[in-house]
This record gives sequence, structure tokens and C-alpha cells, in this order.
Amino acid sequence: MQQLDSWIRRRLRCYRLKQRKRKYSIAMWLQQQGVTERNAWKLAMSDKGWWCLAQTPQMHHATPIKWFKELGLYSLRDGYESLKIYSEPPYAIHACTVV
Repeated sequence: MQQLDSWIRRRLRCYRLKQRKRKYSIAMWLQQQGVTERNAWKLAMSDKGWWCLAQTPQMHHATPIKWFKELGLYSLRDGYESLKIYSEPPYAIHACTVV
């Protein structure tokens, strides 16, 4: 479930970069998100594709998991972990045996 959740976040980062389209607007947006000017331009001037750029440290710094939560996006991993507690039958809980 964690792999699917990280894949979705990477895909959303990819779309966010794609929305910016031009190198100048990518660099300016990254700087607004707290990335240094040098690192922002390093990513913006890269010739790699959107998918590769979405995995760079600059994008992870600009769009951490907290950023997704602030947008109101739901984490699949957190939802799965909360439901997992209810899926175990009561007899599956470990008990201490007395000898």
C-alpha cells in the first residue's frame, strides 16, 4: 500500500510540474516553496522528463507529505493502517501464556 501511495504522490508532483510548463515559472514556483535559487534553476533547466523530475530532492523539498495534507488529499497508507486494526479477529491478538 505504501508503494501505491508514493506512486500517487509522485504522479501528482509530475502534474504540478507540468502545470508550470516553462522553466522560468518552474524555478519561481520552487523558490516560493522554499527551494534555494540554485537548486530551483538546476531542476528547471534539466532536460529530463516530468516523471524523472518529480522524484528529485528539489521536488520532495517543495512538496513534502505535509503539502499534500494541506491540500486535503487523503493518504491511502494512513487509511489502510486505521482500517487494518478492525480487520483482525479478536482471537488473533497475542496473549501472554501462563505456565
